[in-house]
Amino acid sequence: MTELATPTETAPGIELGHQAGRLWTPLRARPRREKKAAEYCRGLGIPCYLPLRRRRQRYQRRTVETLLPMFPGYVFGAIDEEDYRQILLSGHVAGRLLVNEASEARLIADLNAVRRFEELSRSREVIVMPELVAGVAVVVRAGPLRGIRGIVERRKNATVVAVNVEMLGQSVAAELDVGELELEA
Repeated sequence: MTELATPTETAPGIELGHQAGRLWTPLRARPRREKKAAEYCRGLGIPCYLPLRRRRQRYQRRTVETLLPMFPGYVFGAIDEEDYRQILLSGHVAGRLLVNEASEARLIADLNAVRRFEELSRSREVIVMPELVAGVAVVVRAGPLRGIRGIVERRKNATVVAVNVEMLGQSVAAELDVGELELEA
């Protein structure tokens, strides 16, 4: 038996396009309040988008599906300054990332692509991973190197994590699966 633990409307009817006088903006939600922030925005009539992904887990003899934010801590809204002040009053939103018209166009394109992944998550598992670029500090979260801190290097389209032994002036590197890595806090 499959149960849906948190039925939430993903607002498929929201048009993710430029709106006069408003900019699509990433809103930083307080921890575990993304759904409440989106609900509050909808209540005010503010277009918002909270991309969700399905996660299936087995508990004893049943499978439970939950809808989780694809990007924990973020809700996207088409807002102006007055809308932002109203949203802050909710207590569910802590801040926003500043957006101009040029960056909004890129954000809209990205959100439309994310919407396709959200639709795909209805039938397949979708995994969200941090952006790993060369020079970024990471922690290995799974596998035989679990707990090791290193720096990402890219070689021939593979993700290589290097650990420097500064006293010796040398480093050790291994190719790892991106799913085993997490950005260092």
